[in-house]
Amino acid sequence: MNDMGKMGKPSISTPNKHEPVALSADALFAKSRVFAQRALEAKDSADHEVFQMWAALALELLAKASLAKIHPSLVVEAVNPNSLLEACGFNTNTVVRTVDANVVFARLKHTVPNFGTPNAEACKRISARRNAELHSGQAAFSGMPLEAWEGEFWSAAQLILISMALDLEAWVGSESRAPMELLRHLRDINTQATRQRISDTKMTFLKDHTKKEIEQLQIASRNFNSIYYLDSFRYALDHHWEETCPACTCTGFLGGDREDEEVIERDYGSGYETVNEYYAPMEFYCPTCQLHLEGEDALQEANLAEDYTHESEREMEYEPEYGND
Repeated sequence: MNDMGKMGKPSISTPNKHEPVALSADALFAKSRVFAQRALEAKDSADHEVFQMWAALALELLAKASLAKIHPSLVVEAVNPNSLLEACGFNTNTVVRTVDANVVFARLKHTVPNFGTPNAEACKRISARRNAELHSGQAAFSGMPLEAWEGEFWSAAQLILISMALDLEAWVGSESRAPMELLRHLRDINTQATRQRISDTKMTFLKDHTKKEIEQLQIASRNFNSIYYLDSFRYALDHHWEETCPACTCTGFLGGDREDEEVIERDYGSGYETVNEYYAPMEFYCPTCQLHLEGEDALQEANLAEDYTHESEREMEYEPEYGND
């Protein structure tokens, strides 16, 4: 046996890796979270210009965090080749620079599910106003009404967070904020994000399909079976039922957990009983346009929050008899 045979398979050692703070997904997210909380504090004080500033900064850092979570190289400016080495964990004593916001938001179209052109363009507009405010004599935030940008902001942020397996509360929540105040913010945020997402999905759907194609898709969706789309739901729910999608008007599915039941008829001859089962909706998914909504606030905004009643038949259960031995 030769020396190689005695030694076994050669091993390749991994060099010591380091992670620059500028490229750390955790550090980027933590800083983004601080800025998001400052944004809400400014909104509470009715300082809408400062609210926009912190919101724009928070959104860009959140977007970079989502890319860095995939791989740090997605957020480095590669003009200096050593930056890519730094992103891969090699210390080159190079000052790492990250890509600008427009590049970040363009990349999210490929990395964040359902983050389409409307979302990317809205994020770029928010970033452009921030740059104009900071780097020019223009008062870019002055007179900008909240309804002109806030819904787009929360919608984009929510999509990014979902791609990171996080929710809005993980981003804007604060131990120092009173529970009722936080709840009010989250309801408002979820409502705005849902309204904007439905609007964006509808606009994209109408732009990408002709009237005839839409009619064909609507007809085809009537034959969908929820069992084939269970993997698209975040939660394992007790029951799924058909509902019309608020964005594309095709057939989608609501899922919910059983809250109660009521026996409405018993047939002692057959041994079967008819039961009404009551389900509270928790999540909606449309296979046609990919609209995905979850939570009470989102479903309420989409008019999908009504409880669902399902009638079923089952074998009766009899109590054991005692004392008849």
